[in-house]
Amino acid sequence: MSSFDGTQLDILLVEDNPGDRRLAEIALREAATEGDMRIDIQSVGTLADCIARLADSANRFDAVLLDLGLPDATGLDGLRAARATLPEVPIIVLTGNSDITTATEALNFGACDYLDKAEVQSRPLLRAIRYAIERKKSEIALIHLARTDPLTGLLNRRAFFEEVERARRNARRTGLDCAVIMFDVDRFKEVNDLYGHKAGDTLLIAIADSLRAQLRDTDSIARVGGDEFAVLATHLNGADGAIDAAEKISTTVRAITTFGRTNLEATVSIGIAVFPTVDTDADADMLLTHADVAMYKSKATKRGSISFYDNDMDARVKVQHELKRRMSGDIAADRFFLHYQPIVDAKTHELIGVEALARWRDADGQFIPPVDFIPLAEESGLISQLSTQLLAQACANILRWQNAGLPAVGVSLNISPIECRSPTFALRLIAVIEKSGISPELINIELTESSIIQDIEMTKRNLDFLKTYGVGIHVDDFGTGYSSLSILKDLPLDVLKIDRSFVNDLDKEGGAEPIVQAVVELARKLNLKIVAEGVETEEQAAILASIGVDHLQGYYFSRPVDAEQLTTLWTRKLSDAAGESPQLIQSPSVEQKVAV
Repeated sequence: MSSFDGTQLDILLVEDNPGDRRLAEIALREAATEGDMRIDIQSVGTLADCIARLADSANRFDAVLLDLGLPDATGLDGLRAARATLPEVPIIVLTGNSDITTATEALNFGACDYLDKAEVQSRPLLRAIRYAIERKKSEIALIHLARTDPLTGLLNRRAFFEEVERARRNARRTGLDCAVIMFDVDRFKEVNDLYGHKAGDTLLIAIADSLRAQLRDTDSIARVGGDEFAVLATHLNGADGAIDAAEKISTTVRAITTFGRTNLEATVSIGIAVFPTVDTDADADMLLTHADVAMYKSKATKRGSISFYDNDMDARVKVQHELKRRMSGDIAADRFFLHYQPIVDAKTHELIGVEALARWRDADGQFIPPVDFIPLAEESGLISQLSTQLLAQACANILRWQNAGLPAVGVSLNISPIECRSPTFALRLIAVIEKSGISPELINIELTESSIIQDIEMTKRNLDFLKTYGVGIHVDDFGTGYSSLSILKDLPLDVLKIDRSFVNDLDKEGGAEPIVQAVVELARKLNLKIVAEGVETEEQAAILASIGVDHLQGYYFSRPVDAEQLTTLWTRKLSDAAGESPQLIQSPSVEQKVAV
């Protein structure tokens, strides 16, 4: 909207004819003198230059004088483009005598006034500019009234509907979700009945003001009914962002305990519809309806709760969100720990190392599987804290085993791709090892092929640094990713771990034995050791040993066990007579079954 105060005008003159441009500039300067004001003029001769000036945030224009006959625009194209670029700036069309009909049509396309070039003199021109400015102010004010809820100043239902429709189109284009979040005030009728309608209005205004201050600039909020509000949350990476926004709404409203002279703890019941993850084909009206249905599901379930329109998503997202909420506290409370699966020599079956596997037992004693909590740790930014704590646990157990007189063997830990790409990863890992006092040669890190190639330069810097320090570098699940031979050659690797899918097919007709042989040959040429994981039978172990695989890992030798069980198993193995068949954990406890 124009900021014209009667003393200063900023005008953009769009005219390609030098003579007409000169006359318009003279008329504007005469108008400035007669009106005792200052007029600053920027002149351009093409539509392209006009759009560039309007799009430049450094410019501020009170009005645009636009010639309809520009060299790069025909008819009303120039007007349409200028209005689309900066719709709040009033446009006055300049036309020749033969263009009066077109100029009149221009008013229907958003021009605020038109002026025959023969009338481009100081007084008619200044009158047209002032009229255009006032007309645009009135137009904007009317549009604002038509889109705004008069009580709260938020968007009304019609305007919100338009915002949702735009967000739907953007979500399809960007691949990011948007969500409609509907909520109303629990027991609002009681507020009106007990304290009066003025108190109810005051509460609604307080909610609107608080949410305006708390929500993101990219989100929209509307009052769509009596005590019913709606929020449009955009640019979401999945439904988890929607529940974050919903919880912020709930927390913000609960904080409004005083409004006017009334003290009351307000709560809201919330419903969420996500597009396009769930409501793939929903239009704007359907999204609002689905969010409304979810809101009433919340009210029927428990006032103050949050529900998704989709029942499966409702359960899944709430569980994930709750896990993420508890994760930080449980890391601090040492509820994350390690189980260890032995790695043995393929020929002698002697223990040569262990793989450390992350486990989480919550406050209720229930195990949460890694497939659930590792992605959550990565999403929430807790993966570094978790990795550091588990590495410290591994180092502490290595010291205990050494103090118990057990042979020194390497411990392999799986590393998140996010950690690999962190510039501080190698330094943090080394700091933990040095603090523990163990030899760095006893720590190996395992990375998947896919994690290596996501940021090969940063990953290589980290691995080179760790290799120099003595840490072993293993590639996990080899054969299932997309790394090239040149990457393998250039990285400081020690071990390739053959994925269990190849081991499972070893003893089948037309199985994976030739593939495993090829991997072994490749490893020999690259001076790497080979570990085969997922070994479950004596036949698989024998085939792998005959092929030339160096080390074996799998249930045939042991399930993952905790540090104490590993110590017992290890000590027993050392006391067994040489040549005895491997000792399996024949009857794992319930705890082990859940954790594996």
